[in-house]
Amino acid sequence: MLSNELLSVLSTDPKRSHEDTIHDIQFNWFGDMMATCSSDHKVKIWKKIGDMWSVVKELPGHIAPGHIAPVWRMSWAHPDYGVLLATCSMDSRAIIWRMANDDVTEWTKKVLMDSVTPVIDVKFAPRTWSSADMSPGKPDMLLLATCCDKAVFFYIVEPNPHLNDTDGNRLSQYTIEEHAGNISCLAWNSLSDFSQLVLAVGFSSDKGLSRIDLYSFEDSPTPNSDQVSKNKTRIMTLRLNSKLQHMAFRPNNGSRRNVLAVATEHKLLVYKLYSDEEIPPESDGVESFKDDVKQVSWDIFGTQILTMFSNGTLKTFSWKYKPQRQWASRELVSRKELDQCIRD
Repeated sequence: MLSNELLSVLSTDPKRSHEDTIHDIQFNWFGDMMATCSSDHKVKIWKKIGDMWSVVKELPGHIAPGHIAPVWRMSWAHPDYGVLLATCSMDSRAIIWRMANDDVTEWTKKVLMDSVTPVIDVKFAPRTWSSADMSPGKPDMLLLATCCDKAVFFYIVEPNPHLNDTDGNRLSQYTIEEHAGNISCLAWNSLSDFSQLVLAVGFSSDKGLSRIDLYSFEDSPTPNSDQVSKNKTRIMTLRLNSKLQHMAFRPNNGSRRNVLAVATEHKLLVYKLYSDEEIPPESDGVESFKDDVKQVSWDIFGTQILTMFSNGTLKTFSWKYKPQRQWASRELVSRKELDQCIRD
């Protein structure tokens, strides 16, 4: 979560902050490192040293090989695969960045240039996905999904400490899934021993009608094959009557039920999805808002939802059983505090 101290640093320090709008902020698995991306074409890596956050690396912008357009979203991989960060941009590319030699100032990269339109989301699959033919003791392959407005791309990222554009190890690309709608966001569920790997693909429309298609993956695909598309099955579609902005699955606590938080223009929705196809999904309308809900995320225990609004404010929502069953909200950063940070 963002503290007021961190918010102040991002808003006011020109040496540390970006030169344009910040579109995404992602913390790593341990919460001691974060990445920010912006319309200034740059990705910045921050490290918490004591009680202060400092920029330790600026990944190349338009001056050096890197993104050459606004960077929209990012995704950290599970730390078992090393320090890996995926980014996507309006330049029609996604980039996988890997920290080299455990040195936060040294990064290698792999550029993915399969899309001909802006890449609008990028998501690593959860840690428990693995390739079927991996030998004991060998690191699992890592699945990555990216999307543009009408296609989803799947990649297998092989364990490779020297990931770069010039080596001969190309990433395996899997079948592109074509859609008639405009894809706006992606979300993987968090696996347990009782659940299947599920990818949610969100579609938005200027007319305000949106939908979410959920795909399950029966078996793990093997490298150099086309099994991702063969094993993928659409299990359900969720219909929305407002424009979809963002979505995130709750971390799995061993339940057979997936829980999906959905941000729309003026609402936060929570869907309970069951593995039994005969049980229909349940929906809770948490609250309606004056401002757009731009982004949602869960805490590591899956008990709280952090929401970011178009006016810059942050709220958390937690489920309360008493005195009545409902979602209770708490404001983390108010508009007044945000304005004060900017003035200071």
